[in-house]
Amino acid sequence: MRALYYFLIGIVLFYIDTAIGLVIPMQIGDKDIIFVPHLTIMYILMLSVYRSFGVAMVLSVVLGLITDLYFGSFYGLYLFGYILFVVIMDFFFKTFYRDHTMLFIIIVISSVFLEIYVAIMYSILGLINFVFIDFIIFRLIPTFILNLILLTILFPIIMKFLRKVQLKIDSKKS
Repeated sequence: MRALYYFLIGIVLFYIDTAIGLVIPMQIGDKDIIFVPHLTIMYILMLSVYRSFGVAMVLSVVLGLITDLYFGSFYGLYLFGYILFVVIMDFFFKTFYRDHTMLFIIIVISSVFLEIYVAIMYSILGLINFVFIDFIIFRLIPTFILNLILLTILFPIIMKFLRKVQLKIDSKKS
């Protein structure tokens, strides 16, 4: 039952990602300022630390496929990226599970690295024209600020949910 909860929250966060991305585009002169929310990967990374690697891996595969199919420019991009970040998080950062500040920082940095990964892959495939300074100023910094704000809102809610689900499961009598 809890796997269903994890999946439903992931789907809801995916749609919130999409809605936020559509609502807040900005333009200064002829330059677009692009804000890219990454609530889905932030949620999956929290699950990889506070729940099992298997749950996070299944969610990263399912939500990565959904993201790839929805945005559809290049299939497998988000799928591979989500899996890669879950493996890295599980391998290197499992020790920070009690230090919320360090985990918060790692998750925000991971969302920035996901954005860099996506931009590099799109540039290699020739789907975008990659200008490093424009990418930093008009996409990476706004994305960092947006994801920092979103994680500040999401982190306590998800932590409360994970504690509540864990307490329900631990307190059930057989």
